[in-house]
Amino acid sequence: VQHFVSAHSEVFVLEPKKPGDKCPTIWLRYAWEQMLGDVNAATCHYLQGGISAEGACMFSHEFSQVDESPLRMEKLRLQVEYYLSDENLATDAFFQALIRGSSGGWVPVSTFIGCPRIQKLKATSDELVASLRWSTQLQLREWPKGAEEVRRKNPLPEKLASRPPPEPLKEDTLEERPLVLLRDCCDGWQAVVEDLKRRSFCFLKRRPISEALLREEFHQLLAFADWQTLRSKAGAVTRSTAWYVSPGCCCRYSYGEASVQAREKPLWLHNVEARILGDLCGLSRDQWPNSVNMNLYEDESQNVGWHSDDEGLFRGCQTDCRIISASWGASRRFEIALKDRSHISGKPSVFHDTLQGIDLHSGDLCSMEGAFQRHYSHQIAKGVASSPASSPASSEKSCPYSTARINLTWRYIVSHKPYCPQSR
Repeated sequence: VQHFVSAHSEVFVLEPKKPGDKCPTIWLRYAWEQMLGDVNAATCHYLQGGISAEGACMFSHEFSQVDESPLRMEKLRLQVEYYLSDENLATDAFFQALIRGSSGGWVPVSTFIGCPRIQKLKATSDELVASLRWSTQLQLREWPKGAEEVRRKNPLPEKLASRPPPEPLKEDTLEERPLVLLRDCCDGWQAVVEDLKRRSFCFLKRRPISEALLREEFHQLLAFADWQTLRSKAGAVTRSTAWYVSPGCCCRYSYGEASVQAREKPLWLHNVEARILGDLCGLSRDQWPNSVNMNLYEDESQNVGWHSDDEGLFRGCQTDCRIISASWGASRRFEIALKDRSHISGKPSVFHDTLQGIDLHSGDLCSMEGAFQRHYSHQIAKGVASSPASSPASSEKSCPYSTARINLTWRYIVSHKPYCPQSR
């Protein structure tokens, strides 16, 4: 019966057995959608087969655009089943968080549309729904239409169950080894993370300047920075970057297999640094960081995943490390969580129960200080965060300022590359 209903899913709906029922119920889809308040008629398969004449039945005679060829349906079904499989969830923090964060483990079918392999197949939500009707591993919920969801039939493996982070390694207290934090240098910082046990701190300062100046600086950075495009292993653009250092340094900056040439800080950048580092952070000229990394995210699909700024240049995992970040343009979600070094996958991960997120808006400053890079990871999540209600950018959807984000991250190079003159 289940296979019959699945094969004629445009006409019939199988409602699972409810408490007190002896068996499941088969509905005519038209009546089912009427009951749910959706009066759009289902497609009539009999007209396509030459059995029904137009006007002779109550079903729609506009043919569905869903490609239900068996091979394509199987590819889509197998791919979604893999995303929610034990094997993938052992390393996939994104779907782990979705399942744990939902009521009953339901995942919106529309979520899979943004996955690279599904995008490669150019699948629609309707095609995914059609393919998942045949799944023996996943349960599909098809109502309300347009908000379909799917979940695993089996619970998450015990090995993936959340576990508390271990007690932190002994770190020096602020009394034993004093640390000057940015909040000690000027006012306006609010604590996001203040973890004294781990000597880890993250602070936020909300938009202290005018919208007009932010727009001017955004377009200046967009036009004058020496942007280099970064791509994933699959060839998708993840973001663009530019790397600037103080005079006399030539240390290249590396992202995986990509290496970015060092350029001396240009004169046009001085006013931006004077405002951010001097006026807003309270640092004297000799206290400014000697490097700045720029990242351009052209839309919400570009992001940077979980990581720590643990490059040898900055020795962020070996000693106290101050990092200052400023944002221009579209708002994005900034997430932080404790590192999980003993994850079942054997790869670096995070404790999702410790995850915190803040929306970074244009003009916001964020700092990570102390041993933060040793104990915490952070990421820029995909998608656009909600913009401040006072921001006029929300009404200009086609403007780069409202769709793209530029981030500048200042850090101190303390261990120069052997080929750099400053290493001698």
